Formats: sequence, structure tokens, C-alpha cells
Amino acid sequence: MRAYLIRYYILLHLLLLVGTLPGQAQLESPYQLSLPRELGISLAGAGSVTAGYFLNHATDEVVLSSLSLPKVPSFDRTSLGRDSESAATGSDIVAYGSLLLPVTLMADKRMATDVKQLTIIFAETMLLNQGLTDIIKGLAKRPRPYLYDASLPADRVVSAYDRSSFLSNHTSTVAAATFFVGRVFADYHPDSKLKPYVWVATATLPAVGGLLRVRAGQHFPSDVVAGYALGAIMGYTIPVLHRRKGDERKWTLTPLSSGMLFTYQLN
Repeated sequence: MRAYLIRYYILLHLLLLVGTLPGQAQLESPYQLSLPRELGISLAGAGSVTAGYFLNHATDEVVLSSLSLPKVPSFDRTSLGRDSESAATGSDIVAYGSLLLPVTLMADKRMATDVKQLTIIFAETMLLNQGLTDIIKGLAKRPRPYLYDASLPADRVVSAYDRSSFLSNHTSTVAAATFFVGRVFADYHPDSKLKPYVWVATATLPAVGGLLRVRAGQHFPSDVVAGYALGAIMGYTIPVLHRRKGDERKWTLTPLSSGMLFTYQLN
């Protein structure tokens, strides 16, 4: 999945960045592209992906008998002994399906008009999320839950993939995609009565995907929680960084007799 995502988003981002210049966005759009910012985020994404690639490929293969498995915290022990193929398949469906969710935004005429810039922002979001996910995996080198199965042969070869449990790539991908959709919808329709339902769906789908990864024996609950947090931050923050000047959240300081009142306005 990692290699597919990297190729997909790098190609998508480069093609659209070439075809869209700063200032082409429609006036009614809440977002605006800036060449320096897009280049900066693109370089950060490409750099993180490259760093993550080398970190993961620097993980040597070892035999299971020579691998010292760390103690599993009580919170994570629910993953031990699980091996559901149907859950693994379901988690793949959720992860790959989430990549199509931004297409649903195109049903809105305003967002359809801004398809190029929204696609660039989405590509940046997912590329940077993938790179950070890979870096964390390459640094943590946490064994996956199934390696704790006592019935495994001692001479089993443990690959880099087997030691990339923390954090969950599937969960971070789904969270990044869904929170991107939620943030974009809210920015285009700040007064919509559908916002609460969109945010509930946004928060629920990554949790479902993460639960399936645990049931599949591929991840510990803490892997899923961390992946959820990273993806949610990326999916929410990158669109916010592209807001037009004047669309940022308003903050004020009001003098009071007893001090100062800090106010921060949210949508």
C-alpha cells in the first residue's frame, strides 16, 4: 500500500501543480494557492517520503529467535492471538475507498469549480501524511502482534514489514482523507446543518478501519490511536493552511476591569 500511495500522490501533485498557477482560484473559494507555500509543502512531503523509505529499508531481516520482543502493555494485549483475514480485507477496502471520498465533494458546484486546487491540497495532505507515517515506522521498528504467536518457528525470517507496527498506515491514511473532507466541507459551508453529520462520519470511518486492523492482528490499539491522531492532524491542518487571508479564525483581546478577555472564534 505504501509504494502505491507514494507513486500516486507524487504524480498527481506534480501534474496539477504544473497546471494550476497561484491566483487562478475562483473568488468564492475559501482557499488560495501560493507557489512558495505549495513548493514548501511539496518538498517537505517528498523529503519525508524519501527519509521514510530509507529508514524502513535500513531495517535488516532477522530470524525470529534472535529478535527480542518487547513486553506488550495491558492496553495492547487485545491484539494478541488475532488473525482475521476478513478483517484484513475489510481494512484494505476502507483504506483504498477513503481515497475516493474527496470525489464526493465534486457534487457541490462551488467545490467542483475549484477541483484543481482542492486536488493539490489533498495530494499535499496525503503525501506528507504518508512520509511522516513511514518515518515513524522506520524509527519505532515495533514488531507486529502476530510475531508474538508462540507457535511460529524460531527460524522464521522477520522482515521490515513485520517490524512496522507503530503506527498504523491504514488508519492514518483513512483519517487524513476523511478529516480533509470534513474540513473542506465545513470551510465551504460554514452554516450548513449537515456539518455535524459530516464530522461524525469523518471521525467514525478511521475508527472502524483501525478496529479492523486490530482484529486482523496487524496492529496494536496504540498503533491505531497514533495513526488516527496523525492522519486527523494532517487532514485538518493542511486545508487550514490554505485559507484565504481574512478567512482565518478571528482572535481578539478585550480589556476588562479585572484583566484581559481572550476570544477565539470557531466555525
